[in-house]
This record gives sequence, structure tokens and C-alpha cells, in this order.
Amino acid sequence: MRRIGVLLALLSCCAFLCPGLWAGEKGKRRIQSREQSVFAEVKGLVSRDKMQEVGLYEAVDGGETLISKTRVGANGWYGFAVEVATPGFYTVGGEKTSERIRVYLEAGMNAEVNILEDSLVITSRNSPENLLLAEWEGLFEPVRRRVDHMDYIFFTYKELFPYYMEFLPQTEAFKSKIHCRNRSFAELLKQTVDYDVEYFALRALTAIKIDRVVRKGCRPTLDEYPVYYKTLVTKDKLKNADLLKQPYGTDYLEKYTTLALQLENRKSTIADQLRWVPCDLLKAEIVLRHAGRAKTYEKYDEIVTYFARYLTTESHHRRMDELSAKLYVGNKGDKAANFTYPDRNGKMVSLSDFKGKIVVVDVWATWCGPCRKEIPALIKLEKEMHGKDVVFIGVSVDEKKDHQKWLEVLDKEGLEGVQLFADGWSQIVKDYKIKGIPRFMVFDREGNVIMIDAPRPSEPALKALLERELDK
Repeated sequence: MRRIGVLLALLSCCAFLCPGLWAGEKGKRRIQSREQSVFAEVKGLVSRDKMQEVGLYEAVDGGETLISKTRVGANGWYGFAVEVATPGFYTVGGEKTSERIRVYLEAGMNAEVNILEDSLVITSRNSPENLLLAEWEGLFEPVRRRVDHMDYIFFTYKELFPYYMEFLPQTEAFKSKIHCRNRSFAELLKQTVDYDVEYFALRALTAIKIDRVVRKGCRPTLDEYPVYYKTLVTKDKLKNADLLKQPYGTDYLEKYTTLALQLENRKSTIADQLRWVPCDLLKAEIVLRHAGRAKTYEKYDEIVTYFARYLTTESHHRRMDELSAKLYVGNKGDKAANFTYPDRNGKMVSLSDFKGKIVVVDVWATWCGPCRKEIPALIKLEKEMHGKDVVFIGVSVDEKKDHQKWLEVLDKEGLEGVQLFADGWSQIVKDYKIKGIPRFMVFDREGNVIMIDAPRPSEPALKALLERELDK
């Protein structure tokens, strides 16, 4: 059960202001101290039975990413020091989302959250930003509980919708009182208020509720939605990626687009969902969410290939690589897991560029003795296959620092043709579950697997395999 407790200091100024603590010379020293540090601290007291660890999560890409865990000390205290490059939200607490609370952190800031038996307490020993955030958390918590806590399982939409509509004016009243010298935080908090209210309104539509009279599940029909829901979605609403600063950002996106299509009486396909999201970064999150649900590599590849124009950032590609490595098996006849690396001139070359040819891939490194031992046999095999529909691709997993050494070995050993530099133990290794090198792999003209642990060039079996494929 998640309850928010807030212990506020009695300030001489308005509870919604954050000036007094920062005034005068003392304030200047505190600001200077904050600027000089790149770390923020989170600490607190735990009195919850059986809670031995506390996690700290960063709100990134519209979700919560665990960045650190710490054990609760014998005295009940826990603490973190985290490097904060960009100010933003973090969550602290237990393993379940319902056991965590947001805090705002920037370099040099300290936050204190106590984890008590039935509540999470943002104490009075916090920054003005977190005291403001705590005010909102305390105000909104009764609404949150009525939406998705089992305490209110009989609080159906018949009671919930009127309750929600009566609460909405309080959000505007709260936002009107937000004044803070940290203007970027003030704007973030105003956005947060809007997103929180909308997100839990969306959750209310599918919340687990039981009609106490008939003792059956109870959800509203479209005709029973308040007018509010029709005003909540508009096609020009999500123009930027601010939503991804929230720990529930991607879940909001899914529920938002689902409602939009429900109002249109359309099925929830990826393409239809994307029509309701103007921002490409948000579109990418929808694509990745669907790709993450793919049961096979082929389905995953179909999704990310079709919507590749939205998957542009380092974060997108990292998560794509993780999904690819998880799904890819590489059985005979399976579609090859594609890879793209630079050649010696910096040109990006992909495995898929050679469709129509039989492809032999050699995964190797300059420091690998057995790899170097295979080079004469490899060069001999390449010459024997010259003029036939066979392409040989060398993929070096040397580290970036050894790039020049790789170029020198290519010249010294006479390695020509397609030579690519993978810059370390990278995606090709993860996809094909390579534990040791050299690894030779063979793919057919359609880009499907023939063998991902093929014989080495020094073994006659590799040449025989290629000749059989050429005769097909």
C-alpha cells in the first residue's frame, strides 16, 4: 500500500514559494556549493518490516531505470550519492512501482525520504523544489489511491468519475500558486501536475473495480465517459518529448493513443497510434514498446525496419540491440540478424547489402592467435571462390584503441575485400551469442542462416559447404 506523507517546515513565506531559503549571503554560498558539486544525495530512514534494500531509479525515456541499490543499515538508514548531469526526476523506494516516490534532483542537491510502514515521507529537510513536489504528491495521493489501490476496489467509475471531476479545479488552484526562483523546475512541476491528472484519468478507464451489488467486474462503456475524456486527446497535443521526463511516460502514451482510437472506433495498430503523436521521439517510444512485445526476431525486425525513420538516437539503438540479442536464435533457415559497421575507409556496410550472394562472415581480432592462424587458409579459399556468388566479410572486434593496428594487420596479412571494424565486443557478438573467436558464419542468398558456427577455412568442410550452396 502506497501512501504519501509530507512533513513540512513552517516557513515564513507562502508554502508554495521557494525564496526565503535562498536569500542573502547564506543563500549565495549554498548556490555556489551546489554549482561546484556534480553529485546529489538521497538518504532516509526505513522502518518497514522486511525491507532490506532501497533502490534509486532515474526517470529516463518515459520509464524508471534502476541506477543503484543500497542495503538498509543496522540503524535503519540508507543513502545514495548519484552524479546528476541533467536535473530531473528520480524515484526512490522498493521494487514495486507502487512502493516508490518521485524526487527532483540536480547537482549539489540533497533529498531525504523516509520509508515508513505504510507511507513514504518527504521530510522537511529537503530542497524547496522537493517541498513543492511533496505538496503536490500529498494533494494528489487520495486521487491516486482511489484509482488503482485495492482499498478502493468497490469505488467504481460511478463514484470515481464525479470524484475526479470535482478534484480537477484543485489542480488549477495548485498550479496558480507555484512560484519558484528555479523557473525550469516550476515549469516542470506545472507539466507534472497536468500529466499526473491525465495519466490517472486514463488509468481509471481500465482500473480493477468490482460492482459491490452484483460482485462482478465493472468498467465504463464509451457512452459513460465524462465529456472530459473527449477534451483530453487532440492530434496537436504531444508536440515535444517532455512527457518522457515522467517515470510513467511510455505507459501514458499507450493509454492516451488507445483512448484516441477508441473515440474514433478504430483498432489500436502501431500506424494508427502514431497518427495521434506529432513528436518523432514519442513515436519512437511507441514503436519500441511494440517491438518489445514481439515473440520472434522476425516480428521484431519487421517492426523496427518498417518504422526505422523514428529510431534515431543512441538510446533507441541501444534498446533495439538489447531486444535483438534477446530474441535472436539463429537456427538454420532463420533470417540473419543484420549488422552495420564501418570499413577501413569509414563507409558503413551492412550484411543485408549482400542479398543475392552467399556470405561468409569471419568474426576475429588482431590479438587472437587462432584467428591470425586461419588467415592464410581464408585468403586461399577466397581466391578459389573468386568469380562465384560468394562474399567474404571480416568483422574485427578489436577495441577502438587498436584501430590503427587493425589497419596495419590488414595490409601486412594481405586481407582485402570487405573488412569491417566492430569496435569491441559489440552487437554482432551479442546477437549471435559468440563466446569465443574466430567464429565463421555462412548465410544464403536470401539473407537466411545456413550455419552460424561453421567450419573454419582450414577445414575442407567449409569449402564443401559453399560449393553445395552454389549448386542449389
